[in-house]
Amino acid sequence: MALHRPTMMQHLREGGPWDVCIIGGGATGLGIALEAAAAGLKTALIESIDFAQGTSSRSTKLVHGGVRYLEQGKVALVAEALRERDRLMHNARGHVDDYGFLIPVKRRWAQFYYGVGLRLYDLLAGSHRWGRTEWVSRKEVIGRLPHLEQIGVIGAWRYRDGRFNDADLALGLACTAARLGAVLVNHCRAERFIKEGGTITGVELRDAWTGDTFSIQSKVVVNACGPASDALCRLDDPTHEDRLRPSQGIHLVFDADILKGDDALLIPKTDDGRVLFAVPWLGKVLVGTTDTAVETIQAEPRALEEEITFVLDHANRFLGMQLRREDIRSVFAGLRPLIQGRRDNTAKLSRSHEVESSASGLIQVRGGKWTTYRKMAEDTLQFIAKRGPLTFKPADTSAELLDMDRGERGMHPPDPESLESAVRLAAQEEMCMTVDDFLARRYRTLFLDALAALAVAPEVARCLAEEHGMDDAWTQGQVQSFTQLAAHYLPANTL
Repeated sequence: MALHRPTMMQHLREGGPWDVCIIGGGATGLGIALEAAAAGLKTALIESIDFAQGTSSRSTKLVHGGVRYLEQGKVALVAEALRERDRLMHNARGHVDDYGFLIPVKRRWAQFYYGVGLRLYDLLAGSHRWGRTEWVSRKEVIGRLPHLEQIGVIGAWRYRDGRFNDADLALGLACTAARLGAVLVNHCRAERFIKEGGTITGVELRDAWTGDTFSIQSKVVVNACGPASDALCRLDDPTHEDRLRPSQGIHLVFDADILKGDDALLIPKTDDGRVLFAVPWLGKVLVGTTDTAVETIQAEPRALEEEITFVLDHANRFLGMQLRREDIRSVFAGLRPLIQGRRDNTAKLSRSHEVESSASGLIQVRGGKWTTYRKMAEDTLQFIAKRGPLTFKPADTSAELLDMDRGERGMHPPDPESLESAVRLAAQEEMCMTVDDFLARRYRTLFLDALAALAVAPEVARCLAEEHGMDDAWTQGQVQSFTQLAAHYLPANTL
């Protein structure tokens, strides 16, 4: 279903009161919107910037069970994620790849250790298994990836997991929720909660596009703001204590020729306890990630110089690569909404999720990851059903096919001949409002090649201005703001 913002905004203003209002348009919020609409509830979703603008477009692009969590004894968490991995493969047909991952091994004890873990991974998947883990000999590994000879491998374990385009899947969730009756609006911010007798009954909103403020009524309001959820909680209760401990991870993007063969690479543990991935994606290779605790939540988190150095150093040491700073095409950072724990090491904090309610009735959803977005939404609706004031029967969305018929749109940067038509279509049917919306999420150009994104930004701004009836000053402002944004996707001294 087309996402036409003026139409959606009119429905939002005039269509209330709502059963459920969800604040946050990432994987969690969009999943809840789909689940609520499928249950027949009048559902509205508000996103302050753009769908998946935050964490949900900055992942490692994996649909996975979390093989490394087995070492932490989180067997149930892994089994649940493996079931959801398989469901997502079915529900987003053609948009989740069954992909091979190689774990290079240098010692016999490691061969045994990882072999046991990966076979348990297969066992936990049960009927949802995607093929068997297999041992790949040293000769075959080096034949596929000659650079691994430098680190002295004796072979590698090869297992299966999923790979996807996160922002594209988010848009598919939005379209599916809209088809089921939900109203979704981006670039609209929650300013304050409306309360009666101490209970939240609505939200005051500001349309970032026009500057207008207006209020909507809703029986239930859900906080699905990911790393920013604590900030929204303080709108409800100024004394709220943070429940999340965000951690930042970065990915460096290189041309595809840095990694030969058809498999991704995984190092289960680096110096900081994080895994190291090299994942082919949309014609490039993503290398990451780091785990840096952060105190400040930013809409556009920035990669630190020490993080870039860390990833380059570890990729070269652990994977035998020869990556150079000047080879980086883009670098992006994302925040993980980790649930607060006692441990100082954020790499060991929980990736599971929790749902609870504040004293005023604000439903809060925390934690989780892309793979389990549907289970998080299901748990949220079950929580709402038990709590009241709504009376409904939660739907079974485990086999809900997502509206993902976007063809090649969003998969690669558009060529010059089709750029204008691509921008206009995104503006008319995918709620694309800004240059950033188009070049970062409707297409992934900014994430794949920041300089290429800069080159086409003026033309994108011109087309969007025509579609949205904006003037030359707006067009110039868009180019300027996008240029400033793109600078953070390139290492220092690149521009």
